Amino acid sequence: MSQANTAEATMSQAKPPADPTPATLEGKLALLRKLRDELGSGDTIRRLFFGDLEPIALQPGGANTVVHLYNKANDVTIAYCTSYDVFLAARPGRVTEFDPAEIK
Repeated sequence: MSQANTAEATMSQAKPPADPTPATLEGKLALLRKLRDELGSGDTIRRLFFGDLEPIALQPGGANTVVHLYNKANDVTIAYCTSYDVFLAARPGRVTEFDPAEIK
């Protein structure tokens, strides 16, 4: 077998990379809590809850205004600071106001 065929055979046998997205809501929220206040953690929110986030409320906090994003599929509300694109908090249910100390 030539070198090209050997490399091709090896590549076809390689396993696809594992999906790092947690399967459960608890896993998703644990990942978000680990990334709390990190710039760009909003990308993780959008990746974990792709296509199913509804803005339901605004609240002063964070660096300016905090948006509450509701995920109907999992019945959870996420507090998100739009100024720095960061995750701040999450609570079960449809929450229109978080404790100000929780989202500062």
